[in-house]
Amino acid sequence: MSNQDEQKLTTTSHSANRSSVGFFIIIFFLTILTGALAFGFWQGFQLEKTISDLKINTAHNQSAVYILQQSVDNLRLATDKALNLSVQQEQMINDWKAAQKGNLNKWYVAEAQYLVKLANDHLQFTHNTSMALTLLQRADQVLQSLQDTGVLEIRKSLAEKIKNLQDLPKVEITGIYVQLATLNNVLDKLPLPASPLKPDTTPVTINPDAAWWQKGWDQSLNALRKIVIVRNDMKNVLPLLIPEEKVFLYQNLHAQLESATWGVLHRDKVVYEAGLARAINWIQLYFDNDAPETQAMLKNLSQLQAVNVAPPVITLAPTLQLFESYFATAGAV
Repeated sequence: MSNQDEQKLTTTSHSANRSSVGFFIIIFFLTILTGALAFGFWQGFQLEKTISDLKINTAHNQSAVYILQQSVDNLRLATDKALNLSVQQEQMINDWKAAQKGNLNKWYVAEAQYLVKLANDHLQFTHNTSMALTLLQRADQVLQSLQDTGVLEIRKSLAEKIKNLQDLPKVEITGIYVQLATLNNVLDKLPLPASPLKPDTTPVTINPDAAWWQKGWDQSLNALRKIVIVRNDMKNVLPLLIPEEKVFLYQNLHAQLESATWGVLHRDKVVYEAGLARAINWIQLYFDNDAPETQAMLKNLSQLQAVNVAPPVITLAPTLQLFESYFATAGAV
């Protein structure tokens, strides 16, 4: 082999060695780059996880702070309530000490005032005059034992109100309700007249000296009186309809008694009396007034109509004002 050929082979070998070294260097750098990228991704993941944990811990801390703030507010509220209760207890102790020293009058007057307030509530809301009268009498008994000239005006007012309640007519609402319900149940038994229109049986007198056509006319009138009935109603009242429609009349009567029942339960005098008046009027117009059932119904309704279901309401406001004036002068309890 010549020197020239050896030089070419040496050059080719050196080139191959350089290419191999370059390839390994590229592989080395790629490996380092891949590791760096993997390490970067791992660090980013760890950073994101750390941030998420911080957010969760922050939310928990905020919730704990909110709960702690609520606890502080509740504690402050409980402290205020305890302070108010302490003040009230101190006032009660002072009042009791004053009572032990002989100042019991204001306690009795306060009891009487409470009874009068209860009586006024019964009068205004439940219209229970019996209970109100009992409470006023009890209040007067409480004040009887006091040797205090300041309660004289109060006792005078109580005596006046007690007298007014005793003079009120007794209204038994339950009894009236039961009577109306009973009458309403027997309304359907009221009899209708057998012949609502009675024929005129008075014959037309025939003059024997009259002309033949006049005699024929009078005879025809006598015959028609037995067949046709003519009624002139000057009261502008509608006559009773055909018997098949009597159910509507009974329903209307039931409605009027139910209206009167509503009136008595609500102490509405106008509604109560209007319902009874219409029921009485319709029974007199459309039913057999000679029947015992009709007469009994009209009698009971007339008696109920005379009852005043809404007597005047008595207010105890002036008496209560006298109590306020007493305490303003003698000092609040």
